[in-house]
Amino acid sequence: MRVKKSSTVISGHRNPDIDSIAAACALAELRRKLGMKDVIPICPGAMPERARFLFEKFAVKPPVICTDLYPKIKDIMDPAPPVIVEGTPLLDAICTLSESHLSRLPVTTNDNRLLGMLSPLSLLSNLLQIGDKSDNTSFTGRRVFSSPELIVKVLAAEAVNLHNKSKRQNFDVFVAAMNLDSFFDHLPAGKPDKTAIIVGDRPDIHLMALNMGVRLLIITGDRPVDPTILKEARSRKVCIIQTRFDSATVIRRLKFSVPVEKSASLMSTAPLAPQTRLRDVRKAIFASAEDVFPVQSTAGKLAGVVCKSDFDTGKPYRLIMVDHNELEQSLPGAEETPIVEVVDHHRLGMPATTLPIKITCDIVGSTCTLISEMYRQNGERPTKEIAGLLLGGVISDTLLLRSPTSTKRDGAALAWLEKIAGMKGEELMHEMMNIGSLLTSCTPEEIVNADRKDYSESGMQFALAQVEETNFEQLHTRLDELLEEIDRVAKAEKLAFFGLLVTDVVRENSELLASGDAEVMSSLPYKPAGRNLFSLPGVLSRKKQLLPQMLGVLSDLGQ
Repeated sequence: MRVKKSSTVISGHRNPDIDSIAAACALAELRRKLGMKDVIPICPGAMPERARFLFEKFAVKPPVICTDLYPKIKDIMDPAPPVIVEGTPLLDAICTLSESHLSRLPVTTNDNRLLGMLSPLSLLSNLLQIGDKSDNTSFTGRRVFSSPELIVKVLAAEAVNLHNKSKRQNFDVFVAAMNLDSFFDHLPAGKPDKTAIIVGDRPDIHLMALNMGVRLLIITGDRPVDPTILKEARSRKVCIIQTRFDSATVIRRLKFSVPVEKSASLMSTAPLAPQTRLRDVRKAIFASAEDVFPVQSTAGKLAGVVCKSDFDTGKPYRLIMVDHNELEQSLPGAEETPIVEVVDHHRLGMPATTLPIKITCDIVGSTCTLISEMYRQNGERPTKEIAGLLLGGVISDTLLLRSPTSTKRDGAALAWLEKIAGMKGEELMHEMMNIGSLLTSCTPEEIVNADRKDYSESGMQFALAQVEETNFEQLHTRLDELLEEIDRVAKAEKLAFFGLLVTDVVRENSELLASGDAEVMSSLPYKPAGRNLFSLPGVLSRKKQLLPQMLGVLSDLGQ
């Protein structure tokens, strides 16, 4: 998930169900209609098969799946910073660095792979090497590593005749400030193909240079080139460029024609990863002497840069919680994210907030009912597609109004949504129930985690999961492996109790698979139907029928 700074994320509970996912998407659409910008619905975990069917049926783009809410580097980085590409002459690189107002910039290959970071300090490390290099490449030396096309660019020159213009090489630079004979004696023998001569309108020097076969002739003062000289240059493949600058300026500028990756000591910096959590690198970032840090993707490409100051710009996004209000049921990182709104129909167990927030919490069977009412209260009408999602959410959470959690308000919402979606609830429920059974298609681990909620009571942690089926046949076939998985999870997570409620939505009964502490198991107010299996006739709702019983059992044991 990539969010803009100050984005608002809308999320349901972990192990999302249809009601929470549909509510998040519908509320995001409503908030956009009412003027909220950068609002993003997310799916906090794998999307259930029936939820995926619902989004496909009503042609709604499903929300992005997110596994935590911890602010990450990608949430605060600049994904499109100024970049210096290899081969850029040093003069242009310095201009780009100066105009960026950043202390350093990334230098990349042509395919965006990070080579290093260019900063004033890395430039000085090269420019301040005053004559201490034996190869004459120091700032005061005569050797320049460049190419004819880079030199043309830096000197704002006219390319009179170029040959192998992109070839980069060392040029030994000489200025023809002497008379012809003295200058000829001054030139080294045997290296004309590495020689560049700076000269004004002196045809005698031009001709001598051509006869020697020098690599490059730079004519200063914007003086014209004799046609005979030009013809000879083409014949001998000698590069000639013409610039308006005088010789002194050309000498200074030539040192800045060097490709940036060759001209400065690029500071090697271990790049950050986009998915790195801010909390994991904050201390190291603030301990660093640097101010700007490169971010590199898993493919090895530059993803952006992040500045030290970006860590102090506040939280990158805010959170709206739907279909839950307890941190234990929210994604990891919610405890570090400002909560600005809650829409829910469960018990209140939410954390304290530093500022007042909007809370919509009421006794209905579905969060989608509350979202539907919010549309009507604001004089808005959902699209046919969003109405279809909301209809699916109401059907799923109330079992088409058969659940004891159902209210008249759920019925009113369902009737309103049926008209907008152009579909009857009975028909949609039938289609949804025909989508693959969890007990038929999933592993024990996937089944017990598909719709799981975690709770705390009297210092004890427990979890309740629920699966809705049209009969118990598959349950009895897979009973042993499911009980084994429930027992494993309860022990591994040190839970006082873990229950899997399997509900037959046709016959309106449930069976409970359970594991936990001996005193909790012995206190369950249900009729045993086998080892760690209990019969719950008439029970359809985890929230209204199972959860209160478990809270009572644990509360009594905790006294």
